[in-house]
Amino acid sequence: MDEYLIDVEFDGVAEQIKTYASSVFEAMDSMVTLKGVEEVFSILRTKDNKSWTVEELNLTKLRELRELIGDDAGIIEELRKK
Repeated sequence: MDEYLIDVEFDGVAEQIKTYASSVFEAMDSMVTLKGVEEVFSILRTKDNKSWTVEELNLTKLRELRELIGDDAGIIEELRKK
C-alpha cells in the first residue's frame, strides 16, 4: 500500500486528504466514495512524489457508476490476483 495526498474540495473547503491505496485508481475510488468530496484537484504518491493533475472530473457520474458495482471487495480481490 502506498500513501497518497489528494487535494480536494470537501464541503466547500479546500482540503488535503491522506489515503492509502494499492494504486492511483484505488486512491481516486476512495474520493468517489467520500460524499463530502465535491472536486478533486491533484493526487500525489508520496513514495516517489509522482503527481497527477485532475481536470474535468465528473464525480456525480462516477458515483452513479460506482453504485452499479455490487461486490467491490470481490472485484478488488480478483484484480489483485492478476
